[in-house]
Amino acid sequence: MRYSWLNQNGLSTCVLFMTGWGMDPLPFSSIPSGRFDILMLSDYQHLEPVNMQLLAQYEQCHLVAWSMGVWVAGHLLHEVRDRFTTRTAIGGTLDPIHATTGIPPEAYDSILQNFTRNLLNDFHLSMFTDEQEAQRFFNNRPDRTPDDLLAELDAFKKHYLNYGTSADIFTQKIVTSRDRVFPFKNQLRAWGKKESTILKLPHFPFYTLPGWEALVDGAF
Repeated sequence: MRYSWLNQNGLSTCVLFMTGWGMDPLPFSSIPSGRFDILMLSDYQHLEPVNMQLLAQYEQCHLVAWSMGVWVAGHLLHEVRDRFTTRTAIGGTLDPIHATTGIPPEAYDSILQNFTRNLLNDFHLSMFTDEQEAQRFFNNRPDRTPDDLLAELDAFKKHYLNYGTSADIFTQKIVTSRDRVFPFKNQLRAWGKKESTILKLPHFPFYTLPGWEALVDGAF
């Protein structure tokens, strides 16, 4: 796992951001951090306990987990959930590779078995419904090699098959209704309509939302 500070200015409040597959700081570097320091975790080829000492100095911490990071957060942070004042899941579920409550296994395996640069381009495009947002991402694509991405994709499947459903630690569950990666209906089944907030967002929601404060405060 890789730790990256998106913002570190000695503020009193921190957001721990558990990102999804294939990411690094580049796509998120321009997102306004607001009143938070932002610590991002990425690259889940090997799972290990989260280094909570990195958050020890903060008066208050919040958790934001996105996509496959939702499963990782539930798996790794369930015993320390109370350290986080709010815990937000967006665009992901506790069963990330699942026919009815995650990414359908056949879709996941298709990417895994046919992984190429062109397929990666198609996947990244599928994360957006707005051309300008997609171009913004392509201008700031993660600096990860194809072999590295494929290894992480394979590792996610092995992690999930090994550990199964992760713990529901979340105080806020955001369903992204324009999602073409985690199907909307599967997200809704996973969380339940009464327990979730449905927003008209693509899978990659961070360029549509005004900043990290919207996710933490629920000010959509």
